[in-house]
Amino acid sequence: MSKTPTLMVILCAVPVMVAQTPSLETRRLALPGFLSEVFRTNLGLAASRYNIDMAEAEIAIARLIPDPEIAAGISSRELYGPSRHESPTEYAVGIDWTLELGGKRSARIEVAKSGILRARAEFDTFFEDLRLEAVEAFIDSLKARKTADEKRKIHSGFADIVQMNEIRYSSGDIGGAELAQARLEARKFEVELVQAEADILVADMALFQLLGPDAAPFTPVGSLDFSRADIDPKEVASVALSKRPEIQELRQGLELADSELRLAKANRWIDLGLSLGVNHTPTLRPTGFDSDGMPYPAPANMSNSLNATISIPIPFSRRHKGELVQAEAARAQARLELQSIEQQTRSDVQTALAQYDASKKSLKLFQEDILKDADKVLEAGRFSYQKGHISLMEFIMTQQSCAEVYLSYIEAQADHAKALAALDRITGGGAYLSGSNNPGS
Repeated sequence: MSKTPTLMVILCAVPVMVAQTPSLETRRLALPGFLSEVFRTNLGLAASRYNIDMAEAEIAIARLIPDPEIAAGISSRELYGPSRHESPTEYAVGIDWTLELGGKRSARIEVAKSGILRARAEFDTFFEDLRLEAVEAFIDSLKARKTADEKRKIHSGFADIVQMNEIRYSSGDIGGAELAQARLEARKFEVELVQAEADILVADMALFQLLGPDAAPFTPVGSLDFSRADIDPKEVASVALSKRPEIQELRQGLELADSELRLAKANRWIDLGLSLGVNHTPTLRPTGFDSDGMPYPAPANMSNSLNATISIPIPFSRRHKGELVQAEAARAQARLELQSIEQQTRSDVQTALAQYDASKKSLKLFQEDILKDADKVLEAGRFSYQKGHISLMEFIMTQQSCAEVYLSYIEAQADHAKALAALDRITGGGAYLSGSNNPGS
């Protein structure tokens, strides 16, 4: 299948993308500034903070005690007149309250406090995930720019070949076919340059997605050369096991499960119902005399009586231990999850360290030998071509090989920076990449 339509689409689409994309040259941000912008404007991070607010509100809810109930009304009124004609109506007023036993309130407060710590640990995990995503996106943007810069240099080299061959063609040193071949190779690489420019736009869009809708445009600046001293594997493992966000989150989850188990045990205690009230009977005065000459109705003095009761529930429901079994299972699950992430962390540390060592060795090879050799090979190839010792295709292959070396070097720099970012993520401290000597920062 021909690639020509695809290349034409790329060549036509990129100018449109550039025209529709707002200018990013209003300000320049290095990695620390970009991270500050992300932490300040990211909507997901702002939303996750509310989980802490909601958890803190649970403290006030947990401190609540059962509300007392006030009851008032008629305690006695004769409805059948002939049996007790004009009997006085008795009134009652009282207060009922549930007394919680077994430390339920303190257990609820403890659960709420553990919930706050768990919410904060979850926020820290989200924060570190966002930091890693932002750092990798920034590295990808720098890498896209460095790649495009390198491809511009390569394209300039091909343009020099075309110019050189035009001079040689004019002097009769080469034929028209060789000049056409040089122009063809330059045009072919121009397509790669267009794609490299498009890659910058794609990388920048990934950056802007991490910012809030009102964030101002910017241009990422900095170096991919994040040099560091040797990293102690034992220190990395120790810090990861103590500070990795997922471990902190699961430790707080285990404490929350312990608190919920204590609450489940407290809930198995019965609650007492307390009631205190007053009954009032008004004064009853006779209004006449009956057939026997006795005052009718019988007189009665006003009466106020106090009553107090305690109700004790019969705990048949305590025979069912579903809540207790559920809480015990949740605690056992939390403990196993913590052990699992600790085991996984040891493996992840080894993987991260291996990737860092590999990237460091690759960079060292490029910086000590490969780049210098590539420059020498390119210079020798240019001289040999000018003297007619090698053909055009041989010189083009030499230039392409040297270009691939420099592009691979940019890739190695990005891999090394991401390896440091991975160490930052697994240790949860941001010390390795953020503390490294980045000249662009």
